[in-house]
Formats: sequence, structure tokens, C-alpha cells
Amino acid sequence: MQKHLLRRVVPVLACAVALSLSSCATFQRWGDQGAVRQVTGEIKAANAPALAARSVTPFLLDGEIVLIPSDVADFWAGVLKAGFTIDGATLDAGAAVSPQSYQKFADTMEVKAFFSRYVKSGSRILELNTASGTHVLLLVKSDWFTWKIIGFKGPF
Repeated sequence: MQKHLLRRVVPVLACAVALSLSSCATFQRWGDQGAVRQVTGEIKAANAPALAARSVTPFLLDGEIVLIPSDVADFWAGVLKAGFTIDGATLDAGAAVSPQSYQKFADTMEVKAFFSRYVKSGSRILELNTASGTHVLLLVKSDWFTWKIIGFKGPF
């Protein structure tokens, strides 16, 4: 009887612990830092194909919507070829997307529509500071142990 009860109680307790940890701010910050590490690692390695593969379309670039995957790939290739880097990037803030999040990219109807149509629940806005003092915004969503880039803004 006790074994049978334990077999039911242990999985329920494990699920409860997992749920409580997933809502924990420390756990979320750890996930945000993982996204920053993944993206900045590809930028530091000047790996444009990996960044393009990690990016989704439509893609939000500053306040512009990029619809064609090859244009997103050309953006990453061009910006890295020009020498863009984000040395010493650290996570300054990470937040779940809210109804007003679009304003961080551009306070326009086009960007507002992009957010309402393409940015799903669970997406995050990550604000990064770099060693040179510039700021970068990443709009990301989790996708099975990796992060997809939905948008990019910076440096500013």
C-alpha cells in the first residue's frame, strides 16, 4: 500500500517542484543568460549562417520588418563583415513580452502589429550592455533547448 502511494505522490511532488522553479525569477534569469550566451557566441565567432538559422521570419530589425529569410541572412552576413561585435555583453534586463513591449523597438503601428501577430506568449525582450557602453535589444523565444531570434535592435 505504501509503495503504491509513493509511486503516485513522488511524480506529483516532482511536477510541483518543477513548476515552482520554472516561475522562479532566478531560473528565468538563468534562461535569459543562456540566450545571451548562445547569440553572443555566434556573433563573436562571426557565424552569420548560424545566426540566420537561429533567426525567424518575419524578423524585426530595429523598427523594420524583414520578411524574406535570405534578407535576414544578408543582414547577419553584412553586419558581421562590417566588424560588428558585442564584446563583453552582459544581460542588463530580461522581461516577458507585454502589450507595451513593441515601444522598445519603435512606437509605430507597424511594429505594434508585428508584436500582436508574430510575437507569441513566452517570448522575451533581453537588454544587453556591452563593454563599449552600447545597448542591444534581443527579442527571443525558446525553442526546445535553444533560442530563436525574433528581433534585434542596436547598438544604441
